[in-house]
Amino acid sequence: MSRRSASRRSNQRSISHRSRSWAPERELATIDVAVLDSVIGGRITPRTTLDPVLSQGIQQLSQAIASVGQNLAAAKQGSSQQTMQMMQQMMQSRGGHK
Repeated sequence: MSRRSASRRSNQRSISHRSRSWAPERELATIDVAVLDSVIGGRITPRTTLDPVLSQGIQQLSQAIASVGQNLAAAKQGSSQQTMQMMQQMMQSRGGHK
């Protein structure tokens, strides 16, 4: 037996010995059903519907996004109209279309 294997075995013994002293084996006790009936909290029942606060937040967010989209579209339309007007003025000043 080499030193290395002897060292491993002694470490295994000390680890297994320590783990026994940390958690002594105990029998699990059963809890009476009447006692469990009075327990409040614990498990959370899964929701079948969306939380009203979350639903309201989603609705407000979608309205804000729609508003931003409308404002962006209006700004682009205004910008393109201004560009067209400027182009027409340039062409008129050069003697193009009247």
